[in-house]
Amino acid sequence: MSKLNDLILELCPDGVEEKPLEETIISLKTGLNPRKNFQLNTTDATNYYITVRELKGRTIKITKKTDMVNDEALNRINNRSNLEVKDILFSGTGTVGKTAIIKNKPTNWNIKEGVYVIKPNTKLIVPDYLLYLLSATLIKDRYMCKIVGSPVVSLPMAQLKKILIPLPPLLIQKEIVRILDKFTMLEAELEAELEAELDLRKKQYEYYRDKLLTFRLLSTSENKK
Repeated sequence: MSKLNDLILELCPDGVEEKPLEETIISLKTGLNPRKNFQLNTTDATNYYITVRELKGRTIKITKKTDMVNDEALNRINNRSNLEVKDILFSGTGTVGKTAIIKNKPTNWNIKEGVYVIKPNTKLIVPDYLLYLLSATLIKDRYMCKIVGSPVVSLPMAQLKKILIPLPPLLIQKEIVRILDKFTMLEAELEAELEAELDLRKKQYEYYRDKLLTFRLLSTSENKK
């Protein structure tokens, strides 16, 4: 933290300015919903259709429940979303505020309409810094109050663009990302350990459950007595 404090004192001793999100990004787009455009889970579907369900903070988690689309549908969605490495995915409908960052060039998946794709201007903002910002309480409070609709809620893209975000110099952004990445890695390691421990406890429980509920049964002749 001392390095971060030194950078702040050197580069922005008087404070950090805030700017609307739209001034720090190249574009804000979205995916495509089936409706009349395509069908999900057809027999020739080999590509994944990413929804809010698959957004896991920093990663995209595809499961057996993830919907599928064929090549034609994927191309249609690509034409609208234009996904690239370091783009940020943000759920704008339903469960608003779930995120992920694109780490590798998408080849066999794309997003639904309710998932927004934010393309950061890397000359102004570090993508990972923006990703962390969108999950910070300060910024969440600013965009959550802009949600509309019922029962299905959404955050209009026009409102998201206007959200003010703190924009320190790039060196400070990178240092913040470096620090938070360490915590993220530690959290992932702890989660893995906890999952392993829970799996062990589950196996122990099943063993003792079966052992305690298994009895020596009377033979057929004994039962008749």
